Amino acid sequence: MLSAASRQWLQEFRSVVRSISTHFTGSALDVLRTQAADLVPVPAAAPAPSAQTGGGAFAACIDQFPQQRPLQVTTISSQWAALPLCSDAFAVLYSGLTKTPMVVVEKLNRQRMQKAAGLERTDKFFADTRVPEQWRAALTDYQDSGFDRGHLAAAANQPSAQAMAQSFALTNMVPQNPTHNRKLWSKLEADTRKYAQRAAGNVYVFSGPLHEGQTHTLGRNAVWIPSHLFKLVYDESQQRAWAYVLPNRADALITRPMDYASFVQRTQWPLLEGSAVLGTIR
Repeated sequence: MLSAASRQWLQEFRSVVRSISTHFTGSALDVLRTQAADLVPVPAAAPAPSAQTGGGAFAACIDQFPQQRPLQVTTISSQWAALPLCSDAFAVLYSGLTKTPMVVVEKLNRQRMQKAAGLERTDKFFADTRVPEQWRAALTDYQDSGFDRGHLAAAANQPSAQAMAQSFALTNMVPQNPTHNRKLWSKLEADTRKYAQRAAGNVYVFSGPLHEGQTHTLGRNAVWIPSHLFKLVYDESQQRAWAYVLPNRADALITRPMDYASFVQRTQWPLLEGSAVLGTIR
């Protein structure tokens, strides 16, 4: 999730803040340094949430998870400022550090795809006031940035007008290369919908960003720009899972899907812990 280079960048930032004391003194400055260290912590290598029984933090959207086993937010370091958010048709594990989702989860099936078909896309993006202001991305962060506000729970997956509106919250967005978003990622979303329409049961989709290499941000609120995006698909009735991990670049190509074990090794996200995975798709 977070590279060694990114962790080093954050550590260096903290060091700069702390070095202020070599030029100035005073109790107010001590408070400032302490608060800055708290607000810009150095994350652990990669959060690895496990599944849990019971609703927990995701009680209002527990049905979006396989076997109703949501991610256990308490296993994630507080340094990520992880915040669980429920919408009508998807669940978001949000990070106040990156100002983007860490993972977005959706339950797709034939019935939901039928309801979603023909719904008019609203394109009314908005900052999510459920998130504390200091952890929140703003519309102005993306303005003239050269990046799209890229959906993780796709607008075209939403089964109602209200769910459609909710999907345009910035807590469902990452900064995404426009070509990547509109061509490659759009095709992956469409292919996943087609699969869900044919599947015998529920198909769970986990989407999220990865941050590898040097950390880049956009806007006043320093929204982290992903180096890669992932999509993990799980067919519950077939007990099959497959995934894509794709660079967030215009020249990225859809590669052959990887199996679940390879996905976990690559991303350190054991998102299907507790669910039977007996095969993949090729």
